[in-house]
Amino acid sequence: MLKVFHGINEYREAVSSGELPGGPSAVTLGKFDGVHLGHQKLLRQILKREDAGLVGIMFAIESKGKKILSERERAEFASRFGVDVLIECPFSKELMMTSPEDFVSRILKESLHASFVTVGTDYRFGFQRAGDAELLTKLGDQYGFSTAIIEKERFEGEEISSTRTRKAITDGNMELAASLLGRNYPVWGEVVHGRQLGRTIGIPTANVLPNPQKILPPDGVYASVTTLPDGRKLGGVTNIGKNPTIADDNARNSETYLFDFDEDIYGSFIRTELVCRQRGEMKFSSVKELSAQMHRDSMASRKLLDARIH
Repeated sequence: MLKVFHGINEYREAVSSGELPGGPSAVTLGKFDGVHLGHQKLLRQILKREDAGLVGIMFAIESKGKKILSERERAEFASRFGVDVLIECPFSKELMMTSPEDFVSRILKESLHASFVTVGTDYRFGFQRAGDAELLTKLGDQYGFSTAIIEKERFEGEEISSTRTRKAITDGNMELAASLLGRNYPVWGEVVHGRQLGRTIGIPTANVLPNPQKILPPDGVYASVTTLPDGRKLGGVTNIGKNPTIADDNARNSETYLFDFDEDIYGSFIRTELVCRQRGEMKFSSVKELSAQMHRDSMASRKLLDARIH
């Protein structure tokens, strides 16, 4: 089962208290924003060493700005992937001022007991980003761990990166985002009470307030697949936006109509994967017009999801 720690000190305390064995580890380092296919290539190196008895550690250094995945979403994926330990490391002034050699000696060796370390070819670390993959390999020889430098994963001739993935999401190109991530783009959160208009017109929706630090695609309607807490997966249609027909505020949320489903899931946490953008968000002159369009959207989403399944 995945163990999540916020910062290296929290990890050290867990080892000191006996919560973790603190044995030799296999470590991968990076920002892991999105955990796209390139990041997963690194994680597979860790899983191989877990099979050999090492503790697999995903050391994720905090990235600035909005995130592809919230911390909770990233932890959920890391758990399903099979990682032993996720360390969410804030980009502090102390870390920023740490020299490359101190980072290797104090964090990788003394704290994490690294026996194996893997990074991408463009990995940089230490004060003023002075350390690179070549220096990490040399320091690994000095401090007694092996290093694997992994080439970038590519899709359609271009490198897979967090920047490319972010652009696909903000463009509403959910198919490209899925190809880069290796899975559909998720919106994860707690089902909360909304205005309940959908229920009055026969289209009840599950309302989720996404993490404010998470990147969202453009406002609009998306064919989607939602995973419930019990593991059931249901097709649906999701609206990302502000509901201009009935809303009087600027809060963006995620509302999903789940096909053939009418159960009380308020307070539950669900994961809704956005499969394909169907249209932009529209303002209608009446609730009747909105209802008619929602029924059309539902039919279109059913057809799209059925075609992908069959």
